[in-house]
Amino acid sequence: MFIRQARIEDADEAAELICMAWGECAHVLAGSTNRKAVQEVVKKFYKQPDNILSYQNIYVAEGRNGIAGLVLSFPSDNFTRLNKLLVEKLPTFYKSNTADYHRKVIPMLKTKEAEPGEYYIDSLAVYPQYRSCGVGSRLLKAATLKSHKLGISKTSLIVKPENKEALRLYERYGYSVRGKLKQAGTNFLSMVNVVNRTGYSSNKKGLVQ
Repeated sequence: MFIRQARIEDADEAAELICMAWGECAHVLAGSTNRKAVQEVVKKFYKQPDNILSYQNIYVAEGRNGIAGLVLSFPSDNFTRLNKLLVEKLPTFYKSNTADYHRKVIPMLKTKEAEPGEYYIDSLAVYPQYRSCGVGSRLLKAATLKSHKLGISKTSLIVKPENKEALRLYERYGYSVRGKLKQAGTNFLSMVNVVNRTGYSSNKKGLVQ
């Protein structure tokens, strides 16, 4: 298993994994509950540069049998710029009506998921057959190392409170809950971690190098 930068040709697996991570939010984004339709919308943006869902923001874990998981992350200060293409192009692909787009999608895209000056881990997803094998840990470390290289010492993410497996992973690497938020009608916990120059989190957990 190794971690690498995502490529455009990874679109099928990447779209499926992003939809797994986003859950209901992916349905809201696409305006559909049809799995294939939602993934097609995600794929269109994945293949384009300079937007939240772009391959440019993704690392994948790849093993002998193909892609096992991914992590999607970027500096929080880039939110506005990365959202711009979504706001401009999404109405063309949106599967529901204009009223739903303005009532559901725009508020979701405007929800504040991170504070300024952080490195935001938007999505981390691993196929079920690769879970409990350390894949999530390696992807989390890869994103944290990227933030480290960019000179950003604080990483953040959101997670559903009922996702106990993910919560244990994040807590093991030094993340702590700082608040709650609601995104597309779904409750999330906001978590944050501070990594110092040695590559450890502030509480000495979370080796990233």
